Amino acid sequence: MAIFLSESEVRNLLPIEEAIRALEPAFLQQASGTGINSPRKRIEAGGAGITMMVAVLGDQGVSGFKTQGAGRPLVLLFGSEPRTLLAVMEAAALGQIRTGAASGLATEVMARKDAKSVGIIGTGNQAITQLTAVCSVRQITQVKAFSRTPQNRDKFCLDMSEMLGVSVESVASADEAVRGVDIVIAITNVRTLSPVLLGEWLEPGMHINAAGANSMNRRELDDEAITRSSLVVVDSKEQAKIECADLAIPADLGLLEWDRVVELGHVVSGQVNGRANPDDITLFESQGIALEDVAAATHIYNRARQEGIGITLPF
Repeated sequence: MAIFLSESEVRNLLPIEEAIRALEPAFLQQASGTGINSPRKRIEAGGAGITMMVAVLGDQGVSGFKTQGAGRPLVLLFGSEPRTLLAVMEAAALGQIRTGAASGLATEVMARKDAKSVGIIGTGNQAITQLTAVCSVRQITQVKAFSRTPQNRDKFCLDMSEMLGVSVESVASADEAVRGVDIVIAITNVRTLSPVLLGEWLEPGMHINAAGANSMNRRELDDEAITRSSLVVVDSKEQAKIECADLAIPADLGLLEWDRVVELGHVVSGQVNGRANPDDITLFESQGIALEDVAAATHIYNRARQEGIGITLPF
């Protein structure tokens, strides 16, 4: 029988460190072709609308989709032997955690091993898991944070300092947050094509995670940030081509060739070197894909079964 898992149960069953490790085999399946991701579909008409994301992890014998219409998003997870519904789970926390975990995994395979400092632009809910994930894969000792609202920024810095045991400093500009750090995180709620991270601020050896914009109407990085990156990695190239303005705009201008954009699975598998030289600037553009949702949901489901958590559904 299928089970239902609430938001609080999902959050408790998916610590960020476990989420990172749960995504690793999913991206290995992406590289081998046994993990299939269908790009996000947004459909609207007459005031009604729905968003759908679908993926299959063939090696693990699971498939699933995330949907959001009104209210909280839901993930439905299916098994293959026999093909049956395994679980329905609330997925707001799942989405927040798996997005951070994807950046954590990218940081693990792309950032310099000796990276110790982070600059983060954006201090909303998504910033929490972004920073937590990076701190779980590198020995971070200093963080600088910027967002447009000083009150929110200061609270984020206080809360994250206590949570991580790391100095998180509030700074007055995005430029100040970025200068002199090893890892840069852009996780804003930008709603325009005006970039929040400029290439002129970047320094040799930096790694960038850009995870706040997944629409052709939103942009976090300018053209120079893209052209200065020695390696550009995405979680799904197919999805990036239709959602990632950071890359699509310079590609349309002839500043970037899609052939040199690499999927994260090929870096995780070792088919592509995540950092060829210490001075390279590396970039991970995260759109947030169903492959990550299904991988996270599978881990949550397996833990729930082991611990006897969840409400049995009558179908």
